[in-house]
Amino acid sequence: MKEMTMLAKAKINLSLNVLDKRQDGYHNIESLMQTVDFGDEVTIRWNKEPGITLTTNVPGLPVHEENIAYRSAKLMQETFQLSGGFDICLNKKIPVAAGLAGGSTNAAAVMHLINRLCGLHLSFEQLAELGVTLGADVPFCLYGKPALCEGIGEIITPVTGLSDCYIVLVNPGVKVSTKVIYEALDGENPPKGGNTRRLIENLSQGNFTAAMVDMKNVMETVAIDHCPAIASLLHKLKTAGANHAMMSGSGATCFGIFTKKPEALEMENLFGEDLVAITKPSC
Repeated sequence: MKEMTMLAKAKINLSLNVLDKRQDGYHNIESLMQTVDFGDEVTIRWNKEPGITLTTNVPGLPVHEENIAYRSAKLMQETFQLSGGFDICLNKKIPVAAGLAGGSTNAAAVMHLINRLCGLHLSFEQLAELGVTLGADVPFCLYGKPALCEGIGEIITPVTGLSDCYIVLVNPGVKVSTKVIYEALDGENPPKGGNTRRLIENLSQGNFTAAMVDMKNVMETVAIDHCPAIASLLHKLKTAGANHAMMSGSGATCFGIFTKKPEALEMENLFGEDLVAITKPSC
């Protein structure tokens, strides 16, 4: 019996521009994505008996085909005709449907672990080609480092991300429909995003102050219309001393970037149950 565990890291969007809607129903995007040192613990055990089982610490979370981590294991099993079966355990800390790629990073971790457990020696490119069939964020989660993501998110270009700072993640406990957000953005006057290329250039030079100007998420304004609590969390983060605060993905998780280490007790008192984590960027 073989078993491996890894941290499935959450992602945040330092920029997110939605460019246009494609004929296949997806949208082309331009986003600087950043992993953080916080996430779910994913454990996989290989055994001789065929089949896949999935358990999790989150009540009500699907544990069969509806779960992308389950589908990820099944995809690997069928694609490479793997013998035996897999028992997957998800110890989740990332909020569900929160704009942090919780499901996608679980799927990516499952793919990495099966690759190692079964000695497949697949490259990132090979895994990403499979992963994108599961979800647009899976290729980035497989990569796991700061990157410019284009296309539907599957075109990955390594970049310099954040460093020497702290990230406070907060979530109001309200799910925001990604589908609804995209539909709103398809209107006549979409919000204006930042200059992602300029953002990347400033981060590569370590100029965080200049970079903040272009740290924008076009989904933020639309999401606030559906979930006003997002605006409240962003205000609280700035009041708490964040150098910059914005929403991740389609929400509702927000994050504050602090150049000085925030006091844990102060964050707990200010955000209560909305506090998800105090973490650092992962490089």
